[in-house]
Amino acid sequence: MAADEYLLETAQQPTLRLYSWQGPWLSLGYAQRSHWLENLPLQEHSIQVVRRPSGGRAVLHDQELTYAIVLPEAQGTIQEVYEQITDLWLGCLRSFATDLARSAGSRRGQPNPSCYQLTQRGEVCMQDRKLIGSAQVRRGRRLLQHGSIPLQVDAKRFSAVFGQSELPATLPGLTPRLLLANFPHPLQELPWSEQERLDIARLQDRFSCQ
Repeated sequence: MAADEYLLETAQQPTLRLYSWQGPWLSLGYAQRSHWLENLPLQEHSIQVVRRPSGGRAVLHDQELTYAIVLPEAQGTIQEVYEQITDLWLGCLRSFATDLARSAGSRRGQPNPSCYQLTQRGEVCMQDRKLIGSAQVRRGRRLLQHGSIPLQVDAKRFSAVFGQSELPATLPGLTPRLLLANFPHPLQELPWSEQERLDIARLQDRFSCQ
């Protein structure tokens, strides 16, 4: 999350970051309350908690690909940009699953804290289940949208956090190499410099939930 924040603050061109997680992590939206975590068996399931720079509800990151897209000069409203990025992923991922579709309507899922119980119109779904859980934050013209593309879901671990909530859809077999090969825009790989790594490390405490 600190790296996503750093890109939001400094990226000079549209940027895509792909990453995965070491072990299961639960991310909370920046304004999401955390009191519901108090009686959950998080340590029993080796789940650590982090707060995102973006809003939305909680996401259990485990066996997945996570993306962050930063636009230093976003054009349009938050919803318009959200739909543009949704279109991008829909076109990209249809190479792996032909049954992907936009959600026809919205579902609030109150008062469930899971991102996957909230569906907005137009989100990427598979067989009527939400596939990509995304969240956004905007600071002036600068915009970050990041989200989760599950490859597999540990149902026992998911239920330990969210009870009997509906599981997200999954895309088993998807790899970063395959995803990038089907990405509709040209990409240039830019490794982190040593100074950037130091600057990101200084931001880490900003997202701690301890």
